[in-house]
Amino acid sequence: MTATAAPRKRRAMELNAVALMASTILTGVLGILFWIVAARVLPASAVGQASSALSAITFLAGLAQLNIVSVLLRFVPGAGRATGGFIARAYGLALGMGLVVTLGFVALGFGSAILGDEWFVPLVFVGATLCYAVFLVQDGALTALGGAVWVPLENLMAGLLRVALLFPLVLLSSRWGALAALVVPTLVTVLVVNTFVFRRLVPRHVTTSTGSVDVRWSSIKGFVAGDYAASALASCVALLPPVLVSAELGSEAAAYFYVPWYISVAFGTLVWSIAMAFVVEYASDAGAFRRLIKRSMRLTALVSVAATVVSLAAAPLLLALLGSEYADQGTTLLRIIALSFPFSAGFVIFTALSVARKRLRPLVTALGIKAVVFLAVTAVGLPSFGVEGLALVYLAAEILTALAVLPFGRRLYRELVAGAGQPQQVQTEVPARPEGAA
Repeated sequence: MTATAAPRKRRAMELNAVALMASTILTGVLGILFWIVAARVLPASAVGQASSALSAITFLAGLAQLNIVSVLLRFVPGAGRATGGFIARAYGLALGMGLVVTLGFVALGFGSAILGDEWFVPLVFVGATLCYAVFLVQDGALTALGGAVWVPLENLMAGLLRVALLFPLVLLSSRWGALAALVVPTLVTVLVVNTFVFRRLVPRHVTTSTGSVDVRWSSIKGFVAGDYAASALASCVALLPPVLVSAELGSEAAAYFYVPWYISVAFGTLVWSIAMAFVVEYASDAGAFRRLIKRSMRLTALVSVAATVVSLAAAPLLLALLGSEYADQGTTLLRIIALSFPFSAGFVIFTALSVARKRLRPLVTALGIKAVVFLAVTAVGLPSFGVEGLALVYLAAEILTALAVLPFGRRLYRELVAGAGQPQQVQTEVPARPEGAA
């Protein structure tokens, strides 16, 4: 059965877009604050170990959640009485996949390579990954249930708790304190948010929703598979480099690498929020495509240019907040990464066009080639060219990928312009966003 979503008020959609971008900014600022404090109270090796573990946990959680955020956004608005059960099954699927991928990760020895051979290391990875998997999915539940304004508050609570707990937990254990300060607030946030979701938002949605969309997994598996492929490939590019740096160059090098790379991931998440807003608005009013895409491209260009200029100019000052060694080791690295921002933004626009047109094969192909080439070159050459060489490889990958998809983007644009005047079924498909900013 197919259902159409009722058009949303523009003010409500703009409020959701602002809320999602505010959440991204809050997450990025509080994340950087956390690592600044951690760098001041811990040796570089401990910071590197915690950041590498977090990258691995977030990567596993990203694989586990199967990009269910997009599924929730697509189907929850019309799920009616099935809303609560559908969201619960989405969480259950993420938890089940999280258990599978994490057990495979620790069985292959990657967990011990990062955190050591203690008996409880597998439990740490399993528990933290399951927690982060739900943490990633719950933003989709909040937004789909009309609670996007709560997303920045959720991330504000988690970020402040992480910074506040860092000092006492580091005093208890200099080795495990930073990682515990990251995971414990995430667990608290998951419990608080989902109590609110299932006790307040779900009953309200069931009462007000008149939809009857078929939300059986057998009927939506095609959507899940295509969107998940794009999300998983993007997560590989965003989250595996810190793990490779830690494995090849050691925890200290990983510490100096992590914050510049974290800024890159945060930038990607920020521009993805603009893409999400564009796709949702286009789904509600396909006839306004020209106006919507021009506004989205203008905003994306403004954000990407501003982020590039600020990162190039302020790199040494920003990294000096962590310490002089972080500035010495990371300034050139951050500046190289910042040069990729406009090209990354261009690829985000291509993604938005692909999802609006519902043609994901070129997107998945481009992401697949980029992920394989970039990660293979990094894994083989990292010991030789170091983290600055890694940044140059990443810059080249972003430039080549953006140029390669340009003809496809132009074709999608022309097709969407041609179809703008035709009546279309309203849908709320949203592109997979990169995971990793924590």
